[in-house]
Amino acid sequence: MAEAPILSPQTDSFLAAHPPKDGWKVYQYDATLTIQGNLRYLLDCLRDRHPEALKRRFVVKDTTDTLQECLGKTHVPDKNTEWDLRHDLDSDGWTGLVEIEWRGHPIHYYSYDIFGGMHPYEINLVATKSNSALTEFQSVVEDYGRKRAKAGQRKILVVNGPSIPAPNVSWDEVILPPGMLEEIRTNVDGFFKSRERYQHLGIPYRRGFLFTGSPGCGKTLTLKAMASTLEATIITMHARAKVEEGDVEYAFYLASKNVPAVLLFEDLDKLVQSEHISLSYFLNILDGLKVMDGVLVIATSNDPGKLDPALLHRPSRFDRVWRFSLPKYEQRLALLERKGTHYFSKAALEEAAQNANGFSMAYVQEIIVNALLECAHANIVPSDPNLLRSVETLKKQRKSASKEDESLADRENLGFSPSPKRGVRELLHSPDGNDGE
Repeated sequence: MAEAPILSPQTDSFLAAHPPKDGWKVYQYDATLTIQGNLRYLLDCLRDRHPEALKRRFVVKDTTDTLQECLGKTHVPDKNTEWDLRHDLDSDGWTGLVEIEWRGHPIHYYSYDIFGGMHPYEINLVATKSNSALTEFQSVVEDYGRKRAKAGQRKILVVNGPSIPAPNVSWDEVILPPGMLEEIRTNVDGFFKSRERYQHLGIPYRRGFLFTGSPGCGKTLTLKAMASTLEATIITMHARAKVEEGDVEYAFYLASKNVPAVLLFEDLDKLVQSEHISLSYFLNILDGLKVMDGVLVIATSNDPGKLDPALLHRPSRFDRVWRFSLPKYEQRLALLERKGTHYFSKAALEEAAQNANGFSMAYVQEIIVNALLECAHANIVPSDPNLLRSVETLKKQRKSASKEDESLADRENLGFSPSPKRGVRELLHSPDGNDGE
């Protein structure tokens, strides 16, 4: 915490209301401490554990809502007012003023946003007359946030966005070259079952895996199966949103507090090349400046050639690398049979698999989807010609893509992060988000 808050009319007003001559100390939380201290759960912690500590509150919830919606969530009850659960239940953040009394000492929190440029800048201030009371209450809020995250293990915790339900994907749904899936599962399961063995051998109990390869070849589906079956906390971040160093630091912090944990970084090449993340900072965390026993770090990259050699050529960072290549005939046929046996003949499925050379697994799956959609639109029963025509349609579509990274496989590779916009295609054939690769 810094004792020199950023000056603004709101800060000036808060400082004026808490003068040093009256014994007040005013601090500003930086972004990292705000996240690590779980301040977004302040109101929920008071509601669930210490409602008697609340003296006054004037808050707006969900600051990304429209102004009209925000006004509907603004309320200023007095200290005797019952909790309004419709407004105060399970918040993901708040802005405004919260005044409490802890062990007889007043503590006042004030949070507001400064808008400038493309992103708002959050300011968090706290005023207290007792540092010991503030420290004690902060630990209560932080502990509440950790236990709440732990209770939601069957969700994937998204550092810079709302948590999302863990997918319902089994290992049987993952189709990879012979031996590759077994090798990945052996390494993953072996890590989480071998804590005592690691300690006995004096080996740091952490590992790093890297999944590389073209979009749509099974990286994300493998991760979904892992997230669905592992008894571990799964933590990731919304790669398409603005990601800063504080988000990365909090991801590692959250993983270390919720072991055993899997920490996922999708599109690592894009992450470490962004303007807000320095490679040296990311490397320092991976090198273990902060010990993280029980954390498995898994990163994906569609283009490992863009990764700095410093990330790849040091085993302590990523000690295993698996390449997810375009599927061979056997994998293409296996997926087509799994998805299309009820609609098409074995001979047609084999021909389609043969003609789909060069397709990613996402495109192979789209062969079935596209054929069934054609039949649905025409109100006809699916037949073999629909399947074979679908292959040719997708071949033309691949050729007409303006550039490779705009292919259907790439557009559907949404991973674990919420999609900014759900497209018509996704709604038609992937309502639960589990079909893509």
